[in-house]
Amino acid sequence: MAQAGKSRNSGKKRVMRVALAILLVVALVIVLGMAFFNPAYSYYRKGMGQCVQWGNSYKLAASHLDTLISQDSALIKQTGTNDGSHHETISGHTLEQAQSALKTAQNQRRQIAAQESANPVMACTTRQLTPKLNAETKRERGWTAMSQRQIGALNKAFRPMLVLRDADVEASNVARTELKAVSDGVAGFAKSEKDSIQSATLAELTKAVDQANEDAAKAAPYSVCKQDENRLYAAADKAVAEHNKARDVDCDAQRCVALTFDDGPDPKLTPELLLDLKSGNAKATFFEMGQKVQADGGALARQVSQAGFPVESHTWSHEDLPAIMQNHHEQQQIDDTGNAIGSATGFSVNFVRPPHGAADEASRTYIGQQTGAAIAVYGVDSYDWSNGATSSSLTRKIMSQVDPGSIVLMHDIHPHTVAAVPDVIAQLRKKGYHFVTIPELTGEYPRAGAVYYSRDDILRM
Repeated sequence: MAQAGKSRNSGKKRVMRVALAILLVVALVIVLGMAFFNPAYSYYRKGMGQCVQWGNSYKLAASHLDTLISQDSALIKQTGTNDGSHHETISGHTLEQAQSALKTAQNQRRQIAAQESANPVMACTTRQLTPKLNAETKRERGWTAMSQRQIGALNKAFRPMLVLRDADVEASNVARTELKAVSDGVAGFAKSEKDSIQSATLAELTKAVDQANEDAAKAAPYSVCKQDENRLYAAADKAVAEHNKARDVDCDAQRCVALTFDDGPDPKLTPELLLDLKSGNAKATFFEMGQKVQADGGALARQVSQAGFPVESHTWSHEDLPAIMQNHHEQQQIDDTGNAIGSATGFSVNFVRPPHGAADEASRTYIGQQTGAAIAVYGVDSYDWSNGATSSSLTRKIMSQVDPGSIVLMHDIHPHTVAAVPDVIAQLRKKGYHFVTIPELTGEYPRAGAVYYSRDDILRM
């Protein structure tokens, strides 16, 4: 009997040792699996996000380059006529430089189009392996950079030629509308920054605003309006630099991230989010819908603004920008939203966030010319809007994609998003991130009609 007992005990010990060994193996597999899975997941998410971002960025840059080539070609032809009063002010050297820049841009555009034809832009979908997504991103990023260089070169070469548009009544009217809108935005910016910038800079801002308003009121021609607008930007950029210095923000050297929230304001969740942001000492930008701002008479939008957070436009009812232009809904979707937010906060809208990230040349041009605002897109999508999204899933997506200079998309209409924000802030801060607004991130005052995806992906048109 004693021998049988010993045998049973020995058998139990062997079973326990085997069970323990299995548990250790399982634990090791889990640890190794997580060690492999997290970097692999981050690699995939970042590849997908950047492929989408740079694909959209390239399409917008190429579309504007085509528009600019067409417009500048018309200016060159205009110099061959005898009905312009400013032709004598265009020197032969200036004309040669403009023609050379135009020819270079046309050749470059043809080269890019040929490359794109030989290698059509790939759909950035889950069916693609990450290395292929990264290869597509590299191509699109390169095409965007080439397009941007040509846009910059054309703008510089044709700047002295802008006097040719002075006789164009419609072009001058549009330029005055844009100038007045930019001036209003800079005036609001000066008001908000009066305590954080030097008195000389504030005086420079005020002078630039006064000059712009005076010229707009007396029907200044196209070229004068553009000079005034550039003067406004130069003064505002100086103020942004002083603001950043006062806040100890240097996104050249620091890890900076811009948190943004769309689709609000929400009567319950937005106030909760404001408390979390203030508690976490984190800056953020709110892109609000006009119909929701109107619903409570602007009270929530005013609360957000008075708490120190910029309030910008996300259209009236979430209609895509290309559809807005096709359906001729600009007045309500864009203009009325800007007016509602301006009435609530006392500040002009400086950015429009396109629903679903969709923008085109027509909507970009309208927003820039009619409202003086820029377009703010994003490089990091939290996917908090997707079916089955949770606080942990959106946090994981953000942390797997974020880079210094990122603009992050979230929505202050989802309970799981607001619940996740304290953890998102904590994890980003643990990685050394500073929370900034988009102008703080880019170091510049937003340009009318420019498109901001991230600190290193800005389409200055």
